[in-house]
Amino acid sequence: MSLILENQLEILDPYLRRDATELCINEPKEVWFDLGDKWERIEDERLDYEFLESFVIELANRRGLKFNESNPYLSAELPYPYPRYRIQAQHKSTLFNADISLSIRIPSTKPFKLEDFVISAQCQSKGWTHDKLRDLIRQKKNILVSGGTGTGKTSFLNSLMDNIDKKDRVVTIEDSQELNVPVPNKINLAVPKISNESYSYRGAIDNAMRLRPDRLFLGEIDIRNTFSFLRVNNTGHAGNLSTLHANDPKAAIKAIKQNVALAGDMQNPDNNMLIESIITAIDYIIQIKREMGARVITDILDLKNELSLNKGYFLE
Repeated sequence: MSLILENQLEILDPYLRRDATELCINEPKEVWFDLGDKWERIEDERLDYEFLESFVIELANRRGLKFNESNPYLSAELPYPYPRYRIQAQHKSTLFNADISLSIRIPSTKPFKLEDFVISAQCQSKGWTHDKLRDLIRQKKNILVSGGTGTGKTSFLNSLMDNIDKKDRVVTIEDSQELNVPVPNKINLAVPKISNESYSYRGAIDNAMRLRPDRLFLGEIDIRNTFSFLRVNNTGHAGNLSTLHANDPKAAIKAIKQNVALAGDMQNPDNNMLIESIITAIDYIIQIKREMGARVITDILDLKNELSLNKGYFLE
């Protein structure tokens, strides 16, 4: 880490230690904090445009990236001692009436326990309990956690990981480190937010398979890696976990199909064949939602049973 970045982080440190879930800067000298049930605004004259631009450039340089008009955004992580802090920065060329924008995800200082996630009445009526969720991990089920932005998908994933057999070898692939894997035998692969010639998500997944994982965790599946995620899960690799942005399990399945189509990984993909691939690759989709400050498990879809019996519902 450069001395410049070290000094910048020292200035930002009190804000990065706040009991908040997000730190947002919409314009220089102004900081907004997401406190869960409200936003709080603070002014700081030190955080002028020159400071903020230099801070993002230093973070980009650290990852061998650039931040300028030709590279107008940065998706990365903060360096030690800020593990699992994720930053999204926008260059002024991508903004209306603003010179720069930053959003930093602040991980909880107190790790979430599984019981911190409320099981909805709908899920309870199907017999779901926290112990039954733990059993899914011990049985090495492939799980996709679905939810909107800021709902706690990654926190929920981390709480599930507490139930991993400590003897397992785990490989993770992320573009910014957010997963907290509590096993000693692990390797964390870093990929750029935008795939490039030197390293891509597909290359990282191919590498991961040669690193002999018992489990493979992807921070999030999107257009870049959805097809590879399905392919890996369909070739006998069990106990894999990932997240996806979607508002319900039906939307999650639609997003998976759209990601595959947009990536061009399959020429004229047959809908029935794609559904079969999804059913084979994923055992459960767990839906997370933020309700009145609480993190709630609103739905759990058992793809091997519920979806196979009612495919038509998801063929739209």
